[in-house]
Amino acid sequence: MAPTLAAFAEQTWSGQTPGARLLRAVLAPAAAAYGGVVRLRNALYDSGWLASARVPAEVISVGNLTVGGTGKTPTALWLAERLVARGRRVAIVARGYGKQRPGVVVVGEHGTALVSAAEGGDEAVMLARRFAGPVVTGERRADAAHAACARFGCDTIVLDDGFQHRALARDADLVLAAPGATRLLPAGPLREPLSGLRRARAVLAVGGDGAWPALPEAPAGIPAFRGRLRATSVVRADAGGWQEASLDTLPQGPVVAVAGIARPERLVRLLEAAGIAVGGIVAFPDHHPYGRADVAALAAAGAQGTLITTEKDLVKLAHLPGAPPLAAVRVVLEVENGDALVDRLVRAPA
Repeated sequence: MAPTLAAFAEQTWSGQTPGARLLRAVLAPAAAAYGGVVRLRNALYDSGWLASARVPAEVISVGNLTVGGTGKTPTALWLAERLVARGRRVAIVARGYGKQRPGVVVVGEHGTALVSAAEGGDEAVMLARRFAGPVVTGERRADAAHAACARFGCDTIVLDDGFQHRALARDADLVLAAPGATRLLPAGPLREPLSGLRRARAVLAVGGDGAWPALPEAPAGIPAFRGRLRATSVVRADAGGWQEASLDTLPQGPVVAVAGIARPERLVRLLEAAGIAVGGIVAFPDHHPYGRADVAALAAAGAQGTLITTEKDLVKLAHLPGAPPLAAVRVVLEVENGDALVDRLVRAPA
């Protein structure tokens, strides 16, 4: 979704102008039809008419009810690392959005990416550089999960962005909250009705600007938690790999944010929360496949200040011929009562 189209959709969904409210009303019948299809699909899974494949591992999904970024990938990384710390053999499984190699792809292991972003997906390659365990992608998540169990002997699968992917059975769902969302696509951002939260084991609200958000609302009996994303360091790519350094190593003066993510303004807020002045932003579509045509735009932006991007973008920009020097901000998730959240999600030992 191009930045202008994304902004147009956000404006329509918010209903802040008469024109937006009119368009939202026009889209209401389509949203009702979409909701009917989603409810029928979920009912077929709930009743067993549609089968969910099982794998010989505990599967914990991280997902949400809305389109766009809510912090799913950082949450999946946080959860996988906490499970490893508890002695689990964990793999992260994802679809690998935008990957060009079909089928199951082992994107990385031991903290090393084995394929490019074009082959495995940008978010998956970023995860492979951050996570010590295996990262596997596949259009059919069940196939990818089976491969992770067979090749790596995993006893736990963390499924990134898997709440609506019910073809793979899971033992628990962690759903990221999206406050204020009430309308279904295309009249709003909801992928499925809010009643879908009843399938969740827990709900998590993630603040994207370093601040703790309010606890999210959740159905009765489902606990709510909150977390925050915080910038901790910068990474740069060179011939020897990625080098991590303190935020203090950034040159003085405003930086220019470069983002190919669902909500580029979140990168700006994250940087400003870390005390970094942002003088401008260059926004691209989410999962943008950077090419030579983008070099001129990046070079012009680089003349205005140091270019700061996301790690998800750096996995592609680092290999773009002629691109100016960039640094990526490293983000970590902090979760209030994190041990209690993990306790809630994992299967009780036999």
